Amino acid sequence: MPANNLSQGYISADQWSSAIMPILAEGHTLRLPFEGLSMHPLLVGGRDEVIIAAASEKQLKRGDIVLYKRNDGTHVLHRIHHIKNSMYYMVGDAQTWIEGPIREEQVLAFVTEIIRKGKTIPCSDCGYRLISGLWLLARPLRPQIIKNLSHLRFFLKPLVLLLERGKS
Repeated sequence: MPANNLSQGYISADQWSSAIMPILAEGHTLRLPFEGLSMHPLLVGGRDEVIIAAASEKQLKRGDIVLYKRNDGTHVLHRIHHIKNSMYYMVGDAQTWIEGPIREEQVLAFVTEIIRKGKTIPCSDCGYRLISGLWLLARPLRPQIIKNLSHLRFFLKPLVLLLERGKS
């Protein structure tokens, strides 16, 4: 590995993915931290972590979160929007545009669980599947929903602070 990558505190996605793929192929799962905003609000980069398994271990379907490699070598963690003719079409939870087609061999792994603040959320959980399914359906409305939520937080934050101050 080049020294300049280590001095910057990271290794390239190609290097780490080529190291983990044999481990996943043996049936193991891996805990993976991630960065970025594209999966917000259901996944938060820098806070949440995911458990991934080899994509070959599961029949992937709409709503699954997968790790895939774009043609330019970028590794991305996004949700499957739909599958057509054995090609995948992906969308980040904070996005409205659909990316694809993604070939089956570009899909490296799928997310089995999400770890949020020490709590494990199985992606197979009915409640999680319901929320993520509704969020997929709301794709065209996401910008307005996110904007409204941020406005709501802006107005609720002073109220929460006042209530907390009153308790002490």
